[in-house]
Amino acid sequence: MPTLVEEQSPGIHVAPSAVLELMWVLHFVQSGHEHEGAFAPLDPLRRRFGPQLSELRTDGLTQYSTELVVLAHRSGTLLDLDLRRFFDKLDQASQARSEIPSLRSEKPAERKVVRERLERLRADSGLRKRYAELLSAVWRAVEPEWQREGRSAVVAEAQRWSRALQEQGVAFKSLLGLTRLWPGRPELDEMADAAAGEGKLILNPCWFGGKIHLIELHGTVHVGRGIRHGEPSYRKVAADVSASIKALADPTRLTILLRLARQPASVTEIARQLKLSQPTVSAHVQVLREAGLLEERAVGRSAELSASEDGLRRLFSRTEESLVRLFRS
Repeated sequence: MPTLVEEQSPGIHVAPSAVLELMWVLHFVQSGHEHEGAFAPLDPLRRRFGPQLSELRTDGLTQYSTELVVLAHRSGTLLDLDLRRFFDKLDQASQARSEIPSLRSEKPAERKVVRERLERLRADSGLRKRYAELLSAVWRAVEPEWQREGRSAVVAEAQRWSRALQEQGVAFKSLLGLTRLWPGRPELDEMADAAAGEGKLILNPCWFGGKIHLIELHGTVHVGRGIRHGEPSYRKVAADVSASIKALADPTRLTILLRLARQPASVTEIARQLKLSQPTVSAHVQVLREAGLLEERAVGRSAELSASEDGLRRLFSRTEESLVRLFRS
């Protein structure tokens, strides 16, 4: 069987996947912006196939192909290194009436979309045909690169990850270059850690992959990233970090945030309490709002502001991740 699965202790596996490669290609195909760097070759595919994919999917959830992973899971082809068996079994898997996996990694609205997409495929033979034809066409466009470079590269990377886990005791998050898997969703870190302890964590190095994917299927958690991210742009990281912490860099603005952390208030109330002009407070509030650090609700004719604890945690998580991942391991 055309698969490669490296097993580690305690219970972490490493396995490339052609289906997950296709999932990532679809992600870039349906992107709304031009691709650069290692992904520049995918931009003609974005222009060619993006409108077709959007037309096929009427739910508006772009760059999301978890139904593809579910179909591969149903057909037992998720860890194959090519897609021949997947395409051979796609029609049968699409017509199956079996329940979708638990997908605890997905939000309720996303699980609903997966369920609806699969039901539409099951009920509509014409849609199944168009879906299979489009997936086949997209894969044919990238398969030469996969066979020429990608497949051997991810196999070699899987072996490297395996040695790092088994012989060097490297933590799996370090291999992924992350301190947290998904800032703002700590439950995903807990899910992956629990899966590792139960022997149900599978790491997926990907040739066409981006920063991170995480999908849970009946207790098994797949986590992976692209392997073609070269040396980081230090100027870009510095600019991103500076933009992230800009909202907290001004003492007056930080004072406003701390005041709103204790009790909600309107702009007028803040201006009066802190002895500031209302335009000054409004300007600071706008910066905090754009940084995701404020929550707002209407109270009569005015708006009541409060500090967002989740927003503050996300800001620090993003900043920490951007900086720490540049340190030598």
